Amino acid sequence: ADVVPPEILERYRVFSHDGSDETELVDLGETSRGTPCTVCREYYQADFRIVLGNIEPHQFAGFSGGVKSAVIGLAGYRTINTHHALMMDPEARIGTCQGNPAREDIEELGRLVRVDFALNPVLNDDKEIVCVFAGDPVEVMARGVPEAERISLAPVEQAFDGILVSPGGHPKDINVYQSQKALGHVISVARREAPIAIFAACPEGSGSARYEQWVAECRSHADVMARFRPQEFQVGPHKAYQIARDSVDRTVVWYTEMPSYLTTKLLLPQVRTPQEAADAVCRQVAPGGRIGVVPIGNATIPRLRDSRA
Repeated sequence: ADVVPPEILERYRVFSHDGSDETELVDLGETSRGTPCTVCREYYQADFRIVLGNIEPHQFAGFSGGVKSAVIGLAGYRTINTHHALMMDPEARIGTCQGNPAREDIEELGRLVRVDFALNPVLNDDKEIVCVFAGDPVEVMARGVPEAERISLAPVEQAFDGILVSPGGHPKDINVYQSQKALGHVISVARREAPIAIFAACPEGSGSARYEQWVAECRSHADVMARFRPQEFQVGPHKAYQIARDSVDRTVVWYTEMPSYLTTKLLLPQVRTPQEAADAVCRQVAPGGRIGVVPIGNATIPRLRDSRA
């Protein structure tokens, strides 16, 4: 009822997908990159298949939208874990679809799953609909991505010596799982060892029991890196890796509503006030240094002007 209005629930059957239940999945083979294609049986047996979702920056798939709502949102864990391992590829980058192995794998999964119709809006900073694209999901992405890029791209002349970033308020900072995206988005415009302060409420805590349980066995970001790489890729623990990857060689502090026992467990250095967060960055930046302020980090594509498109 928090997502679907009561009047819809009263008139239609609403099915909640569980990617861990193999009996509820259809196996459709695998992609050229070896990603197994499993999808919700309820979806696959439908006569006409429609996906909804907005087009916005994605930290390793380039952009969300198109077939992604089905091939990842309605997939089994074998599909999700194998596909997400592609985030380790240096070409899997925010704001880039062409030549991005993660996005190309998504499109190949889409051809196996078959999506008949996509409805994808592009939103502005105030969460207002700027435009809507509908129809064939490939065409929707072709028309929608340039508009999303126009809204989200933030050219940067040179890398920053420190950064203050917020995911963008609720629900983008509903938990650490979502808030991490802000860190992942700005790291490409931060100098090596540049300090970063993250302003994220995270009222729902970590956002992933698997992530929370896994990282609780680590003592530091370096420990996370050493433990994660040799293991089989797992969604959930990958969030600990993403945070550690971007925090291990720099100061990263969190201003958040989470209790201190939880931030300690998650290896997230916590400060008590916004001013303390800003001070943690400013005192490490030399006079005349450049400090970037990114208020809507989850929906922003910071890009150095001399970097590749």
